[in-house]
Amino acid sequence: MMIVNALISGFSKLVESSADILAKTNEIVKPRVKSNILMTLLMIRWNEQEKKMYMTGAGHEYLIVYKASKKKAFKIKSGGVALGMTKNISKILKETQIAVEKDDIVILYTDGITEARNGKLESDMMLGIDRLIEIIEATPTKTAQGIFNNITIELSRFMGYGHRQFDDITLITMHYKGDKVIENDVAPEISTEFITEWNWGG
Repeated sequence: MMIVNALISGFSKLVESSADILAKTNEIVKPRVKSNILMTLLMIRWNEQEKKMYMTGAGHEYLIVYKASKKKAFKIKSGGVALGMTKNISKILKETQIAVEKDDIVILYTDGITEARNGKLESDMMLGIDRLIEIIEATPTKTAQGIFNNITIELSRFMGYGHRQFDDITLITMHYKGDKVIENDVAPEISTEFITEWNWGG
């Protein structure tokens, strides 16, 4: 993970396309890790001059975009293959533009969220992508912080607080505010009654 992080950071200063960055990263990583070690990820690139967002998937979860104009969340398949799968993935990875408009919110997450279970057994029900989208659409305060807070609260409720965590959990939310000056969100802090034992943070 540290190697991939360093390579992506380095190539990002030299290469523009997120697909090329991941392909070059994979080319170096593949011979240096065991054959059974793979890494999925989703890379987002923002072009400040053009005000456009691009995405390259490497076998990761869906990207979710909440469209403010439609008051609806949409899932976008990430595609691609995991880093470490094969040495040359340059022809498999594709960078695609993601349409974002003012007040849209982009949500990235790991499968530790969608595969979280409502019990302590692996056979218990998983949260799933459709329920995650319902949580996003039902969020009362449609800001990055508001959606982040609501997902953590509803996920904690679903898992039942005394849960068994099966996988790592990562959540990132981004709010496109156009040319508006960014100020602190007004979403309330997470109540202590909803904070799980690993302490959710904003």
